[in-house]
Amino acid sequence: MKRLFVLVLAALSFLTFSCKKTSDDSVPIVQADYYKLKVGNYWIYQGYRYDSNGVAIPRNVFDSAYVEKDTVIRGYTYFKYWENEAVMTGMQFASYLRDSSGYLVNSSGVRACSVDNFTDTLYVQNTFPQLCIGYVKMTGRDSLVNVPAGSYESITSRMKVVPTQPSDPHPVRYIYGVYGKGIGKLKAHNFYYNADIHYESRLVRY
Repeated sequence: MKRLFVLVLAALSFLTFSCKKTSDDSVPIVQADYYKLKVGNYWIYQGYRYDSNGVAIPRNVFDSAYVEKDTVIRGYTYFKYWENEAVMTGMQFASYLRDSSGYLVNSSGVRACSVDNFTDTLYVQNTFPQLCIGYVKMTGRDSLVNVPAGSYESITSRMKVVPTQPSDPHPVRYIYGVYGKGIGKLKAHNFYYNADIHYESRLVRY
């Protein structure tokens, strides 16, 4: 545990409209799509690093993400979502995601985001319980967020990272992913735990 830990929020995604029915089961309500999970969709992000004054400085580093295909897992259709995470880790990895009645769910059943549940804790991340625990809730309902690609109405999935050791000098900090209505992920914020170095990816084009 002496090395720096990177806490990465569960894969975040994206294209279409899903419908839910009203109580009389006759008139469908169109639910805005913040995830845009459709084969062929892609997103390009520019990396930023925060300086000691909390100012985000753009870098000549770019992330990318795209939906490769769909597949059936345990009877549900998931989308294979690839991320090239250059800003912090330089790694490329794939996740299997689906929109489940407004929840962004991965193949392990983790709910990473919700369109309308801004009350409950969506999940608890305890990968390093001897270091910290992460609690994910929604915030920023209908907030207007500006990124290089434009200004969009958004929602935010935010992880509250709470140290578990009484002697830990670090305060409570946050990791988050911001999703734009009809766009997909707009930006993501993360940090190195021990160094307290913060990075961000912001959407350039899609």
